[in-house]
Amino acid sequence: MTSFFFTGAPVFDLVRPSEGYHGLVSEDDTVVELEPPIRATPNVCSYRIVNKHHGEAPFVIRLRDAVTGKAELLTKRPLNCEKRKNYKFDITAMSCDGIESRNITVHVKVNDVNEFAPVFVEPSYVVGVDEGRLYDEILTLQADDQDCSPKFGDICRYELLTREQPFSIDSEGVVRNTEPLDYEKSHNHILSVVAYDCGMKRSQPVMVTIKVNRVCHLGWKGIGDQIEYSPGSGRQELFPTASLELCNVPCRVERVQARIGLTTSHIGKGCDRDTYSVAAQRKICGASSSSVELLPAPGAGKDWIAGLHSDEGHEGDLIYEFEGDSSGAVIPDSVLNHNLTNTFTISTWLKHKSHPNSDKHTKEHILCNADDHKMNRHHMSLFIRNCRLILLLRRDYTEANLNTFQPAEWRWKLPQVCDNEWHHYSVYVKMPEVTLYVDGHIFRPENGESPEVIDDWPLHPTRGINTTTTVGACWQGSESSMKHGLTGYLAGLSVLVGGLESPHVLSCLTRCQEALDTPAMELLQPSMELLTNNGKDGMCTKRMQGIERMKYIDSWWRPLML
Repeated sequence: MTSFFFTGAPVFDLVRPSEGYHGLVSEDDTVVELEPPIRATPNVCSYRIVNKHHGEAPFVIRLRDAVTGKAELLTKRPLNCEKRKNYKFDITAMSCDGIESRNITVHVKVNDVNEFAPVFVEPSYVVGVDEGRLYDEILTLQADDQDCSPKFGDICRYELLTREQPFSIDSEGVVRNTEPLDYEKSHNHILSVVAYDCGMKRSQPVMVTIKVNRVCHLGWKGIGDQIEYSPGSGRQELFPTASLELCNVPCRVERVQARIGLTTSHIGKGCDRDTYSVAAQRKICGASSSSVELLPAPGAGKDWIAGLHSDEGHEGDLIYEFEGDSSGAVIPDSVLNHNLTNTFTISTWLKHKSHPNSDKHTKEHILCNADDHKMNRHHMSLFIRNCRLILLLRRDYTEANLNTFQPAEWRWKLPQVCDNEWHHYSVYVKMPEVTLYVDGHIFRPENGESPEVIDDWPLHPTRGINTTTTVGACWQGSESSMKHGLTGYLAGLSVLVGGLESPHVLSCLTRCQEALDTPAMELLQPSMELLTNNGKDGMCTKRMQGIERMKYIDSWWRPLML
């Protein structure tokens, strides 16, 4: 029997021997994953490392299968990527006859394990900023990570742990304020910040202290934006903590002037009058008992207001809201005599604003007396058109005035009609004179012009046609429907037939009892001057009261009372 033996050097099983073997090993592992696995044939008994290109090669090659020549590469100890990431060395295969193969190069890369958390460069941060400013960058935080790979060694995110603070931080560690800081609210802000590596391992928190530097601003300090005052609550000190900050300006202050105004802006008429109903106000002010209230509080015998929208709010008055043609109300003939005579007064509180998208010729009626059927003639009406308050008064036909032009329409252009604030209007009619009172005072245009007056022919005689009086719209007799409706609010609409309401009553209805109570003269220092003006015609009005001017004010400001 003849025996055959393999002779010659082993050969590594590689398609491209020049490229060698490439492997990966994790820091927490000892088995190197090689592609392709180490294998040489024939007759291989061992492998060994023969050349270390870059110093130490802490590896060992173990033969796993003598028949196939397959082997595995192991580390002698866990490797540290942070100290060395790559290894390169040569290996050789030894036959059982002691013959060595050619050298083959092995490349091993150490895979990183996320074993380190980020650490901030500084143990804490302190920075100062000026109040009142928005900063693009207050400071930039920096954290480092000892892991060797970008995945675990780079910082991907910073996070503010402190909530409800006006600050933000981005992925680059830049801290910004989201609103201007206020020294009076907080002298400093203490933040807690953490950093995350790209494997989402979190650092320990670092403390960031942001100190707010007070910035001096010329002007008054300690004055609130709003003062709450209840009618009848007595004297109330307005500015107990007010002070004038001059910031040590490098100049000599020769004059300081201030102006104080008292205004109100309630849903009703404002000020103490809100505590009374219209009826109570009229009684207090001595108004005529003959006036007919067309928008009274609901009750028996007042069915015509049942369909109107009202809002009592927090005031004593009943306020009615009108929303165009559909919200008008018909006044029963028994409530108001349609023959207003040549002398009468129409009074009302009105809140109205302009409607930019509406036609400038659109009419919005407050009060209207028109044909009840068949025709659409308006006999008397008070309405708004193009921010003008207009009174229409058409005279009936008589033999004497058949061919006579007479004043029939009075037009007042005034800003109050469309400023969306409450105003009191009274129209005095004593033919042929018509006078308008606004907020208790005769309306006199700033340019001195008289109201525009339009003449017209008398109404033609008709038979079987009566009239219908409406509030908030005008009755369209030919269509039996409401037209030209008001979009706004009315309160206290009344008509005095055959008489004129006293101007003193109108002034009283719109006058507030609240006023500025100036300090005693002995509190004024030398060179101080105090000037007062209590509104139009020497009266305290709803719109502006108690205007004060002074050359220098500080010590007497504090006892100023309401």
